[in-house]
Amino acid sequence: MKTNFFPIFIALILMLASCNSESKKKDNNDLAIEPFWNLEKAKKQALDFNSSDTWDTKTLEMEIGYIDALTSLDFPFFTSPFPTPEYESPGNGNSSIETEIGGKKIIGHTVIIGRGEHSEHLFKTITDEYITYFTILTIADSLKTENPVIATSRNHPHYLAQGSLNKSSKSRVDWVAIQLADKNAYSIVNARIFDLRVGRLILVAPQKDGSIRFYQTQAPTMNLNEREKFIENLKTQPKAIAFFSDHNNI
Repeated sequence: MKTNFFPIFIALILMLASCNSESKKKDNNDLAIEPFWNLEKAKKQALDFNSSDTWDTKTLEMEIGYIDALTSLDFPFFTSPFPTPEYESPGNGNSSIETEIGGKKIIGHTVIIGRGEHSEHLFKTITDEYITYFTILTIADSLKTENPVIATSRNHPHYLAQGSLNKSSKSRVDWVAIQLADKNAYSIVNARIFDLRVGRLILVAPQKDGSIRFYQTQAPTMNLNEREKFIENLKTQPKAIAFFSDHNNI
């Protein structure tokens, strides 16, 4: 009886090639999903924060020199200096916003983060060096009030910013925004928690009865020009106009 080995030989080659392909695909996927930040890095950072041998004492001494200016501002979190391990940061920052929407004077804050390994996932183009990772807008009350805001890199590669709007009235809006190196991002506004991956711009409307209303837009991370255009477009958006012009608002 004659046995035909040719089809069996071809089938064996195809099977080995398929296994090899799947193995390479698995290896490539493993490499692709390797995160920048993980538990081991978090543990090391915690140890470095605990050890005075790793501290950047020069920066700490400089901040202690400005302690009166830092602690005199009424932020949601008390801004006392603290020692941190040495690090290199591409920078972060903040700015204030004033505009008008729905016949109301609107004030706000925005915070930016520089481009680095910890933040690369936030950038859409290779030309941008900074992007906004959080913006908040609220109705200004009729009082003259300070609206302090500050951004800090002292938790690098995690970033934190905080501020207050309408600070001297019952319409006060306190907020904190955190961009983590594991790609998660959160904000707390008057005890309401927001997952910023859903949207990076929060609208806030204090009510006459002392309660508060929120609207989280689906705004992505943006460079400064894109953010200005986005806010400009809000002036003609029916939802934003209705939200800020409601008769129950301050």
